[in-house]
Amino acid sequence: MKNSNLKSWGNLYAEIHNEYNSSSNSSFLDIGNLNSYGDSCIPLNSISNVPKNSVVNDTVYNYQIKHGYYLFGTPGKSDVTIAGAIASDTHGKDNNWGGSFYKNVKKIYLSIYGEEIETSREKDVELFNATIGGYGLTGTIKNVELFDSNVKISENYETFIETGFGIDNLLNSFSALEKEYWIGWINLQNKNFPWVTNKSISSNKPIENHNQKKDFELPTSFPFIGRNKFKALNLINFFYFQTNKFLKTGEKSFYKTFFPLSFISDTRNISKSRKIVQVQFSIPSSKSYLLEPLLKMLINKQIPLLCSIKKLSNQDCLNNLSFYQEGWTIAVDFSFHQFNSQEIEKFYKELSKLGGKVYLAKDSTLDKKNFRSMYPESFEWEKIVKSIDPKNLYQSKLSNRLGLKGW
Repeated sequence: MKNSNLKSWGNLYAEIHNEYNSSSNSSFLDIGNLNSYGDSCIPLNSISNVPKNSVVNDTVYNYQIKHGYYLFGTPGKSDVTIAGAIASDTHGKDNNWGGSFYKNVKKIYLSIYGEEIETSREKDVELFNATIGGYGLTGTIKNVELFDSNVKISENYETFIETGFGIDNLLNSFSALEKEYWIGWINLQNKNFPWVTNKSISSNKPIENHNQKKDFELPTSFPFIGRNKFKALNLINFFYFQTNKFLKTGEKSFYKTFFPLSFISDTRNISKSRKIVQVQFSIPSSKSYLLEPLLKMLINKQIPLLCSIKKLSNQDCLNNLSFYQEGWTIAVDFSFHQFNSQEIEKFYKELSKLGGKVYLAKDSTLDKKNFRSMYPESFEWEKIVKSIDPKNLYQSKLSNRLGLKGW
């Protein structure tokens, strides 16, 4: 039996797991490239073995290069697998007009207890919907069929930059239209909340560089920056804002536009032992006027390393575990060794009151009570999943932590 050393992207979970043996009764989980910050990608017991030549193990980046068109909800890491993007119902810079990864999926071919099941928007619809944003808990995704978005990818994208102060001003500045890709950055360490937004538009030049990219990872970290020693983090934020204030426009490659990981945006580089906690949440548009006090609550007694913001459009289905909803999503990184786990409880209670949800693909701190409050649809999701997994074989550390599939 093979052993695999599994480690989450946030470096919070590192364990050795055995490959699943069908003769055993232990639970298992299919894994991709382990891009979750938390434990949604870590099996409770064993891992299973999906054929590596399957399209579901291709990366989102590779798939787009091969086919020449954009995938809605493209995540910010280039090596996220197709199956991982489906399981997490990923989102990207096109959320206000494109939607989550759900929009790409035509059919899913599942293997459940060895039985092959075809699901689609017309066939076994409940299982199809429960699988997208189901975090691998509905069975093994063996194969998929995706729609052609008809949105061609380009060699380069022209980027328009705006800067300003204040959360309300940032939200009001949003103006991205169809086929425009938008993301914002907020300096949460400055009480005036300086922000920078990037809006990227295709140059319509066919992509020619087909070389596989690989995000550079440092072997060590510089935690004094994350601790803001000598005001290092303040200085980096200041220079980033000032530089963008005078740039106004620029041009970036397809890769850098959609997969912009860099020294600072990879916050593991400035955290002790390269361990980070990310709190990413969504909040409905009707409550966006409360975003500033909510963020102040989140960073109380904390040192936020990085904060990004994106616009979200309407959710396509309601019986999965996707955090996607019409509104905004904000992601804030913290160093694990400085993270205040007591303060986060107050934030979760307030977020839940506002109809907000935490993104489970990034989560490592949510508890059962707050999860159920944010995800009332999880009870309906469980009914669907129990009917196809009565033995509760498909389990992750996350599903165990949150009390999912407790039968």
